[in-house]
Amino acid sequence: MPITRRQFVKRSAGMVSLSLLMPKVLLTDAMAQSTNRRIFVVIQLGGGNDGLNTLIPYTDSAYHSKRPTLGFRDTELVDAQSKSMILNSQFGLHPALTQLKDMYDQNQVAIINGVGYPNPNLSHFTSMDIWHTANPASPTGTGWLGRYADEKLAGQSGLLAASIGTLPKSLYGDNVVVPSISSFQNYTYQTDSRFAGDRNNQINTFNANNNRVFDAGSFADSIAEMSVDAVAGAAQVQAAVASYTSTVTYPAAPNPLSAALKMAAQLITTLPQANLLYVQMGGFDNHSAQIQGTNKLAGAHFTLLRYFSEAVKAFYDDMAAHGLADKTLMMEWSEFGRRPNENASFGTDHGTTSQMMVIGDPVTKGIYGQQPSLTDLDQAGNMKFKVDFREVYATILNKWLGVDAQEILGGSFADVGFLG
Repeated sequence: MPITRRQFVKRSAGMVSLSLLMPKVLLTDAMAQSTNRRIFVVIQLGGGNDGLNTLIPYTDSAYHSKRPTLGFRDTELVDAQSKSMILNSQFGLHPALTQLKDMYDQNQVAIINGVGYPNPNLSHFTSMDIWHTANPASPTGTGWLGRYADEKLAGQSGLLAASIGTLPKSLYGDNVVVPSISSFQNYTYQTDSRFAGDRNNQINTFNANNNRVFDAGSFADSIAEMSVDAVAGAAQVQAAVASYTSTVTYPAAPNPLSAALKMAAQLITTLPQANLLYVQMGGFDNHSAQIQGTNKLAGAHFTLLRYFSEAVKAFYDDMAAHGLADKTLMMEWSEFGRRPNENASFGTDHGTTSQMMVIGDPVTKGIYGQQPSLTDLDQAGNMKFKVDFREVYATILNKWLGVDAQEILGGSFADVGFLG
């Protein structure tokens, strides 16, 4: 009997590099593009994004009293081109989010306000584990998207899912191993650079060794099969992305999210089975210098939100240029928000509730959830959540990814309403 992924990893710990096993799912020629294709791209903003200065409750007097320096008044909610960032009589977007405001106006953005979970944890690592596993009580084991992949993707061939950069716990599964790709150039069988002319011989020797006959279902057979698949799959990915063309110009470095989303677009547009992609951008732990001096239109948070806005718009335009805009859904999240009060260093400390964005043609535009009170706070001085993040997951699982969210999340959660 073939061994499971979990059995294999347990047996191979210390013997085989896990990076060699990641491309287990890369086994196919490109399939014809399906008319009912559903692409899901997760964007993680690491560090704890300041939700109060992303979706800004500019009419709330408590907001201004708690943020005399960082807070934005209605007259300040304009972008660099003097275009209003106000969404309605209660909320506006941070002036760095110019492209997101345009997309919101084009009915392509749903914002879920007041997102969190019971008994919030202010540790980056624990809170991220909670979001990754969708299990606030015991954030261990597989990730919510890993469980989705185990149910929906196991047994299928091709590069079905990938993480750009490090592999997040969200994608940990039992039966499907998702590859992490930091660069396409390095996503290949690594040979000794001192003997570049001998590369083909090294690869042929590797394949010959691993194509020998082993006992069916044995540990050695599993290693050999996965190793050959890994090398072949990596070569297929490199060949595919080399054919990528686009009319869209992505923002240049140092925007890290732009580079990651461009890599995601290369996979999506050249491998029609690549439908689950994960990208990350850190830097949001802005305890100090969240703004530059007293200039709210500069500083760490402004720059990061601008990176996010510009990269998302470029990726959306790329999907539209390839006829995939109506088949692509993006979801943004961060492990927690920031405290309502600014601190003495012109920054904000770890908080609880924040906002999420779900972006793309399939969404029903609007602001969902509820702004948490800035006066009725918990004992630590943080806001009380209004929407459980698992409600957002459940809505996407049920209405976009086509699985029973209750089976994946281990409980029943309300539909937030941003997908028809």
